[in-house]
Amino acid sequence: MRVAGAVINPQLAEQVRDSRWLDRTLDEIWDRYFGDTPRVNIVEIGYGGAWKTRLGSITLSDDHRTTYIRINSLLRLPEVPEYVTLVTVAHEMVHYAHGFGSPLPQRYKHPHRGGIVKRELIRRGMELEYRQYDHWVYNYWYDLYDEYLRQDTRPTSA
Repeated sequence: MRVAGAVINPQLAEQVRDSRWLDRTLDEIWDRYFGDTPRVNIVEIGYGGAWKTRLGSITLSDDHRTTYIRINSLLRLPEVPEYVTLVTVAHEMVHYAHGFGSPLPQRYKHPHRGGIVKRELIRRGMELEYRQYDHWVYNYWYDLYDEYLRQDTRPTSA
């Protein structure tokens, strides 16, 4: 299945979804869906690598003062629907709220077991966005990634 309009132009995408947009997206998701989750340390969000099998990651600094959320750099591209980035950021926020990648108490032994992230996103009011995300990732993500490899045009981390 080919991605419609899969012309990857990182310069155009950078203007649309830059690091400031990502900062605002995190703040909006936190305010709208995670108002009950305290921000107990510095949380930095930015673009990471163009990973094939990972859309986002969250890590905690050794001193626990900073949480780093990294979003797959391909999610800045206009071919990727905005809801994919929104759900990816929210997914990492679920980890933060559950004490993975944050100084908050760890609620579970494993961060993904039993579909806890999906259940939490739905509980927080993101069922529609999650279903759209799940459908798009399943049907289009690997084609987009393969197109990216063919063009060998790498969006830069910002």
